[in-house]
Amino acid sequence: MNKYIISEMIKDGRVKYTKLANDLGVTPAAIKERIDRLIKNRIIKPTILINIQELYPVGAAVGIEADQDTVDSLIKRLSNSPRVLRIMRASGNHNLILSLVAEDFANLEAFINNQIRSEAGIKHVEVNITNSSGIHPDFAYLKLVGEKEPMLEKIKKRVKNRA
Repeated sequence: MNKYIISEMIKDGRVKYTKLANDLGVTPAAIKERIDRLIKNRIIKPTILINIQELYPVGAAVGIEADQDTVDSLIKRLSNSPRVLRIMRASGNHNLILSLVAEDFANLEAFINNQIRSEAGIKHVEVNITNSSGIHPDFAYLKLVGEKEPMLEKIKKRVKNRA
């Protein structure tokens, strides 16, 4: 039953409890109880997905070669950054790989220069620019850039112009 509920919620996160209850032959209260238990047991986490390409059309895959302390510091510092989609430890030419997004090339370059290249233990940084759809699906979980960033004003203007 849980697998069916989860599969239906993956298709439509707003699926009605009554629909699930009718499909499974149980009450909506039973569905709610199961979903609450799935959340409590950290099997599912209700959230929304954002169309990344709409908000951040520029992307980059960034390979970093750095000493271990710097890698650990970057992971800790960048893990909550709204510009960082993925952080991966690696072996080979790079020991850290980042997937980044930005509103435009200027913001991407500023982020790379100020947040990555400025670290003392960095030996080499390789930046591969993509459009943002090249490094992730169209919709993904992502923290939004804070109000101090210019993107919020762009979004507000876009919404206001649509009204």
